[in-house]
Amino acid sequence: MKATKTLDRILIGCALFLLIFTIAMVVIFCVFQSVPDTLIDAVFGLLGGEAVVTFFIWYIKKRYARKYEREDKDES
Repeated sequence: MKATKTLDRILIGCALFLLIFTIAMVVIFCVFQSVPDTLIDAVFGLLGGEAVVTFFIWYIKKRYARKYEREDKDES
């Protein structure tokens, strides 16, 4: 079984939190007929930013891994 990497855990955690948060906001809306718009904007902004930063870290790691892999093949 493949071990999950740290970036995968972060993204899975963000997705689970977002799912639970969305369900809680639906329940709040059903009960109070209103939702905290500022809180929703802040949470989605934070988790959206986290996903973008995580993607860039993943992309840079893959890019440099390919670069060094090519250099190793050229040196061999």
